[in-house]
Amino acid sequence: MGVYRIQTDTLTEVEQNRLDLKLLQTKVEFEREAKISSDIISLLLEGETLVNFTRYVGQDIREYLVTQRLDFLINDVLGDQKIRVLLTVFDRDGEPIYHYERSNNPFSSIPSYLPGFARSLMLKEVAESQKLMFLKDGRHAYLFGKAVDRNTFISPVRPSMKDSIAIVATVYMESFDQMFSDLKMDYGKSPLIVNRTAEVSLNDSPLLRKVNLFPGFDLEMELTPQYLRQERTYLIDWMIAVAVVLGAGIAVLLLLLIKRYIISPIENLDHQLTLVMEEQQSNIKKPVGADEVSRLGSKFYQLYEQLQENLRESHNQAVTDALTKLPNRTRFQEFAKRALIRAWNRHSHVSLIYIDLDNFKFVNDRLGHEAGDELLKHAARLFQDLLQSDQHRNNSSLVSRLAGDEFAIVLAHENLDERVTLASNLVALFKGGLKTERYLTPVSASVGVASYPNDGEDLRELIANADMAMYHAKRTGKNRFAAYSHTIAREARRVKLIEDALKFVNSDEEFSLMFMPFVDADHKIKGLEVLLRWYSPELGQITPDEFVPIAEQTGSYPKIDDWVFRNAFSQLSTLQQFLGENVIIAINISAGELGQAAFADRIIKLKQEFNVPDRSVELEITETFGYFAVDQVLSVLRDLRDAGFSISIDDFGIGYTPLLQMIDYPVDKVKFDKELVDRLTSDNYHPLMQPTVELCHIQNIKVTAEGVENEEKFSLLKSAGCDYFQGYAIAQPMTLSELRKWHIEYLSKDQ
Repeated sequence: MGVYRIQTDTLTEVEQNRLDLKLLQTKVEFEREAKISSDIISLLLEGETLVNFTRYVGQDIREYLVTQRLDFLINDVLGDQKIRVLLTVFDRDGEPIYHYERSNNPFSSIPSYLPGFARSLMLKEVAESQKLMFLKDGRHAYLFGKAVDRNTFISPVRPSMKDSIAIVATVYMESFDQMFSDLKMDYGKSPLIVNRTAEVSLNDSPLLRKVNLFPGFDLEMELTPQYLRQERTYLIDWMIAVAVVLGAGIAVLLLLLIKRYIISPIENLDHQLTLVMEEQQSNIKKPVGADEVSRLGSKFYQLYEQLQENLRESHNQAVTDALTKLPNRTRFQEFAKRALIRAWNRHSHVSLIYIDLDNFKFVNDRLGHEAGDELLKHAARLFQDLLQSDQHRNNSSLVSRLAGDEFAIVLAHENLDERVTLASNLVALFKGGLKTERYLTPVSASVGVASYPNDGEDLRELIANADMAMYHAKRTGKNRFAAYSHTIAREARRVKLIEDALKFVNSDEEFSLMFMPFVDADHKIKGLEVLLRWYSPELGQITPDEFVPIAEQTGSYPKIDDWVFRNAFSQLSTLQQFLGENVIIAINISAGELGQAAFADRIIKLKQEFNVPDRSVELEITETFGYFAVDQVLSVLRDLRDAGFSISIDDFGIGYTPLLQMIDYPVDKVKFDKELVDRLTSDNYHPLMQPTVELCHIQNIKVTAEGVENEEKFSLLKSAGCDYFQGYAIAQPMTLSELRKWHIEYLSKDQ
């Protein structure tokens, strides 16, 4: 058996190498003949012959001279070789313009396959193409085509251009056909020329030998067992026969035993492991035998049980938020992508609902992070209960915590109205704040909604649009929801434009100050609120409600603050000259800057620079900013007050500062917001107005009432004990020049 195998392997290897050499020689001969076509076309493109192809078509004498020139060129390339060569020029529609043939047949015509090849070249819009034709008599012809511009005779930018022509050179492969025939005679089997694409699997049999003729075409020849058998000697055949007879019985017996006790158990274990790895089953079937393979299978079973348990635990931790036990961002994205695929197949809708808790930072700062964590867990339970309620249970949905105080809901539904209902119910959960087990917090929710396919085709676009809608809801008053629309998109673009404009704003040219007087109970002017106006050449008039929040978020407000204080301080003396030396100015300051000690230093230096008298400038802080519990903020406020500034709380009544708790704050005045004033002057709440004012007076805090729009409201507020009054019934915001005229009219009216 050993001699047989060695001899057989050696013989097979020798024959393989011999066949490889013959195939290689055949390939070389093929490439030599095929190269003739490309050489002819290249030679034509270098001289004037190709020009004459198209210039003298239809002129017999000229065409004859061109043909003679072609004979000379091709004979120069081929020498004495008796190779049949065709050269044909086609227009862009595949119609022949000129045909030349080098052969012994004077009556030859254009082969039927050439126009189709030329049209294919032009339709595919490729510069070059090649093809091997299998002729009826077993011969082969090689076609090489090139597209050139009819005027420039170079490859066009697009082969389908109107002025393109195709040049096709055809070579009949006589030497290659002879070698092809010799292979058939030598090996008793015809070689194959196979057109094989990259996707077709190859036959890996060592008896099949092949060479690549040109891209996509292989020449294959298989060594048949009959051919190899003829090459063996009779002695080796006799030795093989004896060996087979003597060893057959033992081999069969051994194979049966090995298969029964080793191969079959291992194959079964391998099959089980494959099913597990392909996730077709969770674990292998537990073996029950006592042999080595069964014990090995039992170990695998135990190992996979442990791995599955660890995997489930790891996956749950990876997709679950540790605090709220809701799915996290990873699980949210997985669920949303699957929901979008189902919606695409079913032509239904998927809505992304973004939820941001308003005033959550206020809770953290005032009540501590423990209260904030309790609030997040309570909100998570409310969201889950809402999705599991009878109203929304039939919908495929998922609520997740993305980060911080941001939540998101994926809602798969058929009717778009269902998203509005869910968003409304979400906002309603926070009506009157949010009460947890230990805290009552002034938290609401801003909700943004975007739906597939109307608002986005993929998850990334839906997330961006839902986030945009949520910020729109927050900007327009919080505690509400907004569905994405083109209007919201335009507003977002305007926010971006304002943000960019703030980076390069020319403060002196675009900013201006307006002044709104406030008076005491006797209608005497006591001060002016300084208001900032911005007119951008590119964006037009931009209200403070638009650009102040953006400036605070982007960190560009210090630049604005500095300009406002400088200009207000510089005009203070002018204002006091015609309004009275005791007149003060009230300037709004950004709440975001109160946490920075450098802010107080900067304002104090400006006060000293402009020699501003003490108590002539009042700094107004919006009451809703939620920073009062921060020690750093209290320190900054005390420093400013010690430096001669008065401190006032603006928009009092729409935030969350308890009235009695203001005793801890360095505050000189509160300004009742217009909404609070309207409510306190109404019939239902009028009895509360005077006690509210008196609570402020008990703490030595003056009260300014905003929104005084008529004399009736002025009288009610005056009788309640308000100290100062501001509103359109007194004066509107004015420029400095308008303020001078108004003051003259105001004095004359008073007299």
